Amino acid sequence: MSRNKFILLFAILVIIYLVMPSEGIYGSIKANVILALPFLMIGVIIYLFTTVIVMRRAWRKLDNNVIDDNVIAFAKIMNISFDVKRMMGVNNLLDLYTKVNFSRHASMKAKELLYQAMRRKRLDVPPPGQGVFDGNVPVKPDRTNAEIKAARIEAAAKARKRKNKK
Repeated sequence: MSRNKFILLFAILVIIYLVMPSEGIYGSIKANVILALPFLMIGVIIYLFTTVIVMRRAWRKLDNNVIDDNVIAFAKIMNISFDVKRMMGVNNLLDLYTKVNFSRHASMKAKELLYQAMRRKRLDVPPPGQGVFDGNVPVKPDRTNAEIKAARIEAAAKARKRKNKK
């Protein structure tokens, strides 16, 4: 549920509480609601605390090993958490997204799920596979000469295999 829907639901519940009469069965309902509010607040605090712990654990796991399972788990936890940008930091989230976006070990579906989770949190990230935005200009990460040479050798080997199969 989005924050705006939650606020609207809470406002409607407060209005219903204030409009309810204080006599009869409604009076006992009002008294029980007042008694239940501290437990509700404790539940919300525990929920927020556990989501922070679970999200940090998923963050570390994803940062150490970029695979589909870790990306999908982090995206799911990010969708159910409230204040991700403040807890994790915008720059850290953007760096993690860039790392996942340029990873060869994460599938396009996992990258798309993370992209949607980032967009839900109102982070300005490029779609999967399109680089990083530096202002309005997409920037690709620089590769070293050794990485370029290794990629060329790998591409040549694949081309030879395809040629030999025909």
